[in-house]
Amino acid sequence: MDQKPIINVLIIADVLADGELLINLLRKAGLSVHAEAVRDEDYLRERLHIKTWDLLFIFADNKHISLEQLHTVLREMDQDLPALAIGVAQGSALPETILNTCVGNLQNQQQCAQLVSITRSELGNLDVRRCQRKTSAALRELQQRYQLLLDSASDAVCYLHEGLHIYANQAYASLFGYHDGAELRSVPFLDLVDEQDVEAVRQFLRDPQDADRGCLFHGITGPDSRTRLTMECTVVPYEDERSQQVILRPATGNIEMQSKIKAQQSKDLVTNLLNRNSLLARIDQAIADAIYEHQNSVLLLIMITGFEEFSTLSGRPAANMLLTDAARLLGKSAPKGSVLSRCSDNEFAILLHTARSSRNEKLLDTICASLGEGLQKLLPSGSTITISSGLAIINEVSPAAETIITRARHSLTMRDMQNRGDVPADPYGTPEQMYQRLEAAFENEDFVLVFQPVVSLKEDEVQRYEVRIRLQDKGYMIYPPRFLELANQHGLGERIDRWVAEKSLQVLQERNDASLQLIVNLTHNSIVSPDFLPWLQQHMHEKRQTANHIVLQISELDIVSSPDEVNRFCQQLQQLRINLSITHFGCTLTPFKYLPHESAAYVKLDKSLLEDIGLNLVQRDKLNTTVNALHAKGLLVIAPMIDQINLLPLLWQANVNFVQGNFLQEPTDKLDFSFVQDEELTLDSFR
Repeated sequence: MDQKPIINVLIIADVLADGELLINLLRKAGLSVHAEAVRDEDYLRERLHIKTWDLLFIFADNKHISLEQLHTVLREMDQDLPALAIGVAQGSALPETILNTCVGNLQNQQQCAQLVSITRSELGNLDVRRCQRKTSAALRELQQRYQLLLDSASDAVCYLHEGLHIYANQAYASLFGYHDGAELRSVPFLDLVDEQDVEAVRQFLRDPQDADRGCLFHGITGPDSRTRLTMECTVVPYEDERSQQVILRPATGNIEMQSKIKAQQSKDLVTNLLNRNSLLARIDQAIADAIYEHQNSVLLLIMITGFEEFSTLSGRPAANMLLTDAARLLGKSAPKGSVLSRCSDNEFAILLHTARSSRNEKLLDTICASLGEGLQKLLPSGSTITISSGLAIINEVSPAAETIITRARHSLTMRDMQNRGDVPADPYGTPEQMYQRLEAAFENEDFVLVFQPVVSLKEDEVQRYEVRIRLQDKGYMIYPPRFLELANQHGLGERIDRWVAEKSLQVLQERNDASLQLIVNLTHNSIVSPDFLPWLQQHMHEKRQTANHIVLQISELDIVSSPDEVNRFCQQLQQLRINLSITHFGCTLTPFKYLPHESAAYVKLDKSLLEDIGLNLVQRDKLNTTVNALHAKGLLVIAPMIDQINLLPLLWQANVNFVQGNFLQEPTDKLDFSFVQDEELTLDSFR
């Protein structure tokens, strides 16, 4: 078990008993405290010189040091030390370096709880500031080492901005007969290229991404000297400017053959499109373009559903031929200037520069229709395949390339569900019509809450229900996948979440059941909103509901897309003592990467981790490993969408904590599930 970090505290007080009472209060709150009393100003300065401290408490009525003196000392010492004043009347003016806790009596339970909350908040903020300083120092050191590496590199390296040198290392300067890199600053790069190769080099610099091999040219290395050089070019930031990094090497050996080998390493052998690694590099470059050039892009992901069955029945050679035909058809359908890649065995990706999401949807439908029609004509009689597609926008806030692909896969899944009819059809075909229907739903109170029980596989007195929302319209229900994404795009997600939360609190108030707990899903809008949690806290207070009756649930995809905002959101949840649940866990490639940043109590597994666990031993082992790893982190595991009762023994053996599914009870507007059963669940019950 990890040992709690020791918090070093200074206390300025007249009465020793006050300091001891304060220390006991902090220790009862779970903090490991080492405290020292401060006798006077000189002693305070001495202790601040000797050691790093985490907190300073000052009782305002002490006679050793006044608040003004303390402020002066902290300013002179220039230390990041949170100072909390105790016993100051609310509204009193305090120096800017001292925080008023508004606590006058350490015997008052409510005031003590406030003091502990403020203390935790200040410690958390202090930890963030210290981490930022460490990160900044590490970044400066990394930049210095990188600069030293560039300066001492044997390869000739330079950075160009708009064709002019802004940096050149010593090897580069010596290659062209200059004393050092400073002499080359603002010199046009083309001035160093022989006249016969200027046009080829200029074209290469304009668009190095489309060049599958480096550029071979003659460099002017002396008044009467020309040297054959190979050039590699990459677009990177340098000194906050979008620049081109150029690496020059003397041309040796069979340059043409080396270039062909290098070009082929970036290609998929079956389709001759870019392979996955090259695609990831292009996506990272697209993210950089969005940051520095404000040029958005979109990744279109296209999957051939049924490819594995076709490969099994027809053989691998026929399957490879199908992939080759698909690549050829995509090349004809894709817009000019787009980048085509084979992303995985049966997935293709198209990367193109655009900012029009509505146009992307139409383009994707057109490409898929053309590909499906073209492939169906080439398939043997009796073979069928379908084309699934999704997209992800790449802008200045986009994360890494792998996450972009994950988002596109999520979009593909949602679009595929809609095409299969898993999401009920509705008459609001266009986004504009659906948006108007959402606006009307708020006015007409057309939203409906439904509840589905989350049942513990072990003895548990808590009655848990997950709260879900439906939109009723003309006798049928519109399900969340049809309107929540659109609501997020138009900023209505938080408004929907507030409606759900308010109705949930009302249900809790009416039921007045201490064992009832509701799990409320949140959209991305609420997670990034600074106003949602304060609003929720206020309404919980008005409804006289404590934090243990509410669990807020967010998706793993939201954590991946907005890690900083989710981190801030979780810090606020910790202060409010509200539990967090993460749903769709395992839908990304590295789900455990994001868990340490979140203060989750529950994890709801993605359905992909539960598929075929009754028949597939490998899948069952994967489930067991995942659950054990989550338990090791102190998390409770929920298995959702369980529709077969014969899976319960397997989930029980895997140590899953809770199950949820239609075999227990479908979502309903009633809280009438019987959590208490007379029967005992054992393995023999299912034999």
